Amino acid sequence: MEQSVFAAGQINTLSLDINGNVSKILDLCAQAAKRGIKFVAFPELCVTGFDCGDLFAVPAFMQQSAAAVLELKYNLPEGVTAGVGAVLQGSDGRPYDAYVMLKRSKILGVAAVRSFNNSRDPRVRVLTTAAPDETFILGAERFERQSVFECDCGKVGVFFNTADIRDLEGADLVVAPAVERFEMGARRRREVAAAALSMVLKTTVLTTSLLGCEGGGSVYDGLSLIACGGNLVAASPTLSFARSRLFTAADGLTGDLPDHDLAVRAVSLGLYDWMLKTGARGFALSLSGGADSGLCATAVCAGLMAALEDQGFDDFKAQLESVGIKVPAFSGDIEGYVKKEIMPQALITVYQGSDVSGSVTRTAAQKVAQGLGATHYEWSISNLVKDYTEVVNSTTPDTPLTWEHDDLTLQNIQARCRAPGIWMIANRYNKLLLTTCNASEDAVGYCTMDGDTAGGLAPIGDISKSFILEVNRHIADDGLKISDKTVLHLPEMAYIAAQAPTAELKPGQTDERDLMPYAVLDCIHKLQQGQLTSPQRIAEAVGARFPQFDKDKCAWFVKRYFQKLSQSQWKRERGACTFHIEACDLNSSTGFVFPILNDGFKGLLKDLA
Repeated sequence: MEQSVFAAGQINTLSLDINGNVSKILDLCAQAAKRGIKFVAFPELCVTGFDCGDLFAVPAFMQQSAAAVLELKYNLPEGVTAGVGAVLQGSDGRPYDAYVMLKRSKILGVAAVRSFNNSRDPRVRVLTTAAPDETFILGAERFERQSVFECDCGKVGVFFNTADIRDLEGADLVVAPAVERFEMGARRRREVAAAALSMVLKTTVLTTSLLGCEGGGSVYDGLSLIACGGNLVAASPTLSFARSRLFTAADGLTGDLPDHDLAVRAVSLGLYDWMLKTGARGFALSLSGGADSGLCATAVCAGLMAALEDQGFDDFKAQLESVGIKVPAFSGDIEGYVKKEIMPQALITVYQGSDVSGSVTRTAAQKVAQGLGATHYEWSISNLVKDYTEVVNSTTPDTPLTWEHDDLTLQNIQARCRAPGIWMIANRYNKLLLTTCNASEDAVGYCTMDGDTAGGLAPIGDISKSFILEVNRHIADDGLKISDKTVLHLPEMAYIAAQAPTAELKPGQTDERDLMPYAVLDCIHKLQQGQLTSPQRIAEAVGARFPQFDKDKCAWFVKRYFQKLSQSQWKRERGACTFHIEACDLNSSTGFVFPILNDGFKGLLKDLA
């Protein structure tokens, strides 16, 4: 098939928003018609949204989805054929992940698979081809499942999994519409798979994906690929902030940003979508002067810069004004404009000092907030901590609270005293409250429930601390790359990057003294979660990678990790929503499924020296 006649349609969907999703599909098809494109392939479940969970099985929702397909049938522009994903009820009464080929006034047919992304465990992704005799009713017509469709531009096949290969012979173009969430390092695997499929099928292959943060946790990168004869012909930019876009072979091969910049861009896209889709007027953040809160604040600014660059001023203005942010005339300097005009409205930060806080973190918070243009406040929680301490001491006068006997209690009350004030700021100004948990601390429960975990969204909760420290140093030294032509400069991040990480809840505290070196913790985490390695093998691997520690110390690190991991599952169950970024996801519903009550891995650890 001539590569100029087809395109991938990328849209930023919202779960359940069938009307809005259909509107974006029609808009892109209208653009395609003007450009002479005859076929547009959209991703699976683009009509309903991908993250609808158990609602896929509700008959009324399936009917609404089928009605939307008919709406597309009667409103597509002349000359354009579209492939769209929707949930349809099969003749057996069950829901199917369907892919419908249609043009104006005519449905060409339906491809379908049985299984959805499991609503209770999104790691499970098994696509079972529907039975050959399965049928689907759309309007007054009944359609049997098929894999190849006669379109005006040639034969188009639909590939969901290897079970479809035998049915795709003779197709001029094969569309692979299955959606994958963004994950660091996964792009190369997807490119190889597309090229290999084109070689096996001896035809052109077009892959599609959704774009943006649709349902809260997964960020879809919009990666579309075109492969032919075993070679990659074109690859789209990933993590675009555009609400919709067409991708064709003429766009050529586009690479990703470097890993440090790419991870922040994924977080930034998630944050921007949360703001628009919740109607929040930006974000509130307790800015401690530490690595995690500093990166969260930076991601807010980076997202605004990327949105302005990717969409242009008019769309950017309309989106921000829809959530109550005033958008003055654009100066032409993306970074300067966002920092001066938008960030003071979009992000409120507060440094909440205590008796054990130091001038280093206070200065770091001030400098980073100033460098980003955020509205920044400071206050002290010292009197609140003293009041609570006095209340407890007066109620239990036999043993006054002391650091010697009540270390954890006195640490936790400081963290919890910081939650109410920042919640008040978020409520008062209609902000989304961000919490600053990271994957390393989440693994071992190094956080205070109802304290530093307070908030509705944990944007970096799936990024390991050692990587966060690398990212912050990169930002301080080189700036954050938004695109090949735009950089967010934040030399003030050096105030954070120069510090040893600390929760600053007791005198002289550092995180690694409380836990273990973050590089070691993250090594254990990746081996345990990513490769399901046994404690004994993990201890051996840690010893080989970190020869400065003897065998007993390595065993202690591993025991401490597994014990803390098992004790803190209840915290992960209560944690705020986070974005899937790294492969070793510890999210209780999408990564590490584990019982809250357990034996602390005693069985696995008993043989560890």
